[in-house]
Amino acid sequence: MSLFIAMLLLPLLLVLGMLVMNSSFLGLKIIDTRVMQGESNLILNSAAQHILDQKDNAQHFAAAVSSSTFTSSLFTDVDGSVTLNGELTCRRRMQASGSNFKCKYIQLDLKHAYGRETAGGAKWALNSMGVGVEQPIIVE
Repeated sequence: MSLFIAMLLLPLLLVLGMLVMNSSFLGLKIIDTRVMQGESNLILNSAAQHILDQKDNAQHFAAAVSSSTFTSSLFTDVDGSVTLNGELTCRRRMQASGSNFKCKYIQLDLKHAYGRETAGGAKWALNSMGVGVEQPIIVE
């Protein structure tokens, strides 16, 4: 009788153990993905800061067109492209003495691929961040 009960309980315990292992494995994968995304966010923020702090980038931003690219020598896996929004009314509040001030607004879009590599060598997730650069100019 006890052998019969053990033969009934053993498969149930096996299935229950497999479900618990599968659930914990899935939880570990989710945690791993969150950690990689957090690292990607840090890389994007650091790359944006490095690009903005580079010497002579103010002149490069002033001469930028929509096809311009900006890169960071420290973060080579981050791609940066520029969207030029043209001359707009300045977003900052300035007490200027005239009304002939406009701002050139540039949107710097940074992209970083992260995650485990697939069979083709590509990463399976893409993280992006936009940084706005505003430069006051005098218009006639």
